[in-house]
Amino acid sequence: MPRPPALPAARKVEIILAVLAGDMTAAEAARVAGVSSQAISNWKRCFLKAGQDGLVGAVDQRSSREAQLQKEIAVLKGALGDSYLQIQAFRSRLQQLQRR
Repeated sequence: MPRPPALPAARKVEIILAVLAGDMTAAEAARVAGVSSQAISNWKRCFLKAGQDGLVGAVDQRSSREAQLQKEIAVLKGALGDSYLQIQAFRSRLQQLQRR
């Protein structure tokens, strides 16, 4: 029996979402798509794994970016504090010079 033509990814997603929603069984989906039940199971496993990986990646990226920004904030706060102290010292020195 010749292999059926590959389904577009969008069609596979529709089928997998229907299976996950309980609208049809994997066996029914296989008949509709013209593929084996094993193919439906593989699509479902890949779909769920990719979704999970996508969510984990988003959290990891955000967390590392947030950590990087927190470090930058700490450095900038320190620089701002140092600048403030220098300005206060200059003002104090200027006031002393003006009193003379």
